[in-house]
Order: sequence, then structure tokens, then C-alpha cells
Amino acid sequence: MKLYLYDWDGTIYDGDSSLDFILYCIKKNKKLIWFFTKKITYFFKYLFKFIDITKFKEEIFSFLKTIDDVDKFVEEFWEQNKHKIKKFYLDKKHDKDIIISASPEFLLKPICTELGVKELIASDVNKKTGKFGRPNCRGEEKVKIFKKKYPKTVIMEMYSDSLHDKPLLELAQKSYFVKKNKIIDYKSYKPNIIKRFWDWGWSIYHKNEELWNYLIVGGLTTLISVISYKLFLAVTHYVIANILSWIIAVIFAYITNRLFVFKSKNQNKFNEFIKFTGSRVTTLLVEIAFLYLLIDLINFDEFWSKVIGQIVVLILNYVLSKLLVFKTKK
Repeated sequence: MKLYLYDWDGTIYDGDSSLDFILYCIKKNKKLIWFFTKKITYFFKYLFKFIDITKFKEEIFSFLKTIDDVDKFVEEFWEQNKHKIKKFYLDKKHDKDIIISASPEFLLKPICTELGVKELIASDVNKKTGKFGRPNCRGEEKVKIFKKKYPKTVIMEMYSDSLHDKPLLELAQKSYFVKKNKIIDYKSYKPNIIKRFWDWGWSIYHKNEELWNYLIVGGLTTLISVISYKLFLAVTHYVIANILSWIIAVIFAYITNRLFVFKSKNQNKFNEFIKFTGSRVTTLLVEIAFLYLLIDLINFDEFWSKVIGQIVVLILNYVLSKLLVFKTKK
């Protein structure tokens, strides 16, 4: 059997149909704004890999519990949004097309039926609860599902707008990237410089996520410390200002390092916090000595002495946190 595969969002549909559907539902029910505001924490959990994409999307699609008639919402949504289906597909479509998408099946099925699509392969999302029946249909998962359904099928052509579909694009005899209504041969496709820089940045980040997360959190901690120090410096001596800024920064640092950097599973949080505080007291003493050296002995600028001192402390804090406070038991 010979088939033609298409991604949906960004490929056939001009945009992200899941996001557009959520926005449509918010317009119908303004109370959902508060619902999604409360889900922001799950975005950060997903960003820092505490949960996977399936769990994250389950939390988002749990809003479906608030809708009495999902099918009616979907029908009305497509009445307003079917114009976003790209002309190139309407001109090209035939009876051997398969749509394979990460968007929910309940959302895409009505429009795919209307288009005469041979089969839809999409994320299995319960329209009453938002729960997923299997992992999110994306990347390698698309290949697994497709091969299970069509083990001996030849993919004649594959169309997508995303490199997440690289596993499928490389299986097809001919593969194409779709940018708006422009179709580009996959083998000759080169992302623009912004996309290439973005991918380069993420590739570096993923090589050592812990270190980069620490630098991000450390940078925020440093910012909080420096700003608070600057404020306290206006009303008190630099030593007192430094201690007060340290107290504020260390509370922020413990929470963020535990959750986002070292992802500690230690149940004895009190003992862990004592060790963390002890390590920070050590680096505080180092910083005080450093400030005394620069400010009192060398007569260097007070503010810039603090900035330089924070860089030194940033390095020392990572070493102590990694080796002593959040040390993983083997």
C-alpha cells in the first residue's frame, strides 16, 4: 500500500488548532482564564522535565471537564476556523492521505471527515476528562503508531512544518517542509538563522542541563542579591546591607536549586536546608572577606565589588551544592 502523510498544525492548518480551540473556549467561558492561570506551574514542571509532554497536556486539556457538550464546541469551532486550512492541501488532497498529528483526535476528526481524509492518527485524548489513552502523538511516537497500523506500507510523500517530524520525514520516499503555502524539498531545506541559532542554543543546553539551570537560577539569585544590596546600601553600612541581601537571596536559592537545578528527592528537607544554609554561610564569609579586601583595603567601588564577589560566590555555591548539599546517593 502506498500512502501520503501530512502533519496537521502548521502544515495543513495555518496555526495550532489545539491552541486556537483553547482560545475559542476561553472566549465562550471567561472563567477559564483563571483555570489556565493556575496551570502555569505545570509549564515550568514540563520545562524543567519534572513531567513529560503527555502529563503537561493532560493538565491543560483537563479544562474539558468544564464543558458540557464538547462536540458542539468543536463543531462551532470549525465553522469559524475551517478557512485556516491551506489552499495547497485543498488543491492536492486525495483518497490516500493520512493525517498524523499531536492534536487531539476528537478535535480533528470532524474536519478530517469533511475533507475526506482516509485516516486520522492523532493524540488519544478523552474529550470528557482530558486524559490521554497513550503517549502524546509526536516525534518517534508518530512512527510507532504508524508502523503498528501500517507495517508494510510505503510512505510516498510526507509533509510537515516541524523538525519534530524528522523520524517520519526520513522514512518517506519524498519529504517536504511546508512554510505557509510554500512547499520546500526536505533535503534542501535550511532553517533561517534565528531557527538555527535557537536549535544550536538548545543543543548546548541539553548537553548539561543541570549546569545551565544552575546558571539561570544563579543569575536570578545574583540579581535579587545585588538589587536588594543596592537598596539596603542606601540606608545602612555595607556589611549589614550584604547580610540582609544574603538572607533574601538564600531563601530564593534553596527553593529554586532544590526544585529546578538538582531536583532533589531528599525527604528530609530540614536537614537539607541546614546543609544548604551552612554552605551559603561559608560563601557569605568568603564574600565578606572579599568585600573587605576590595572596599576597605583597595578602596574599590562598593557596588562593583559586590558584583565581582557574586561571580566568585556563584562558582563556590555550585561546587558545594553539587558535592555536599544535593549529593545524589549511589
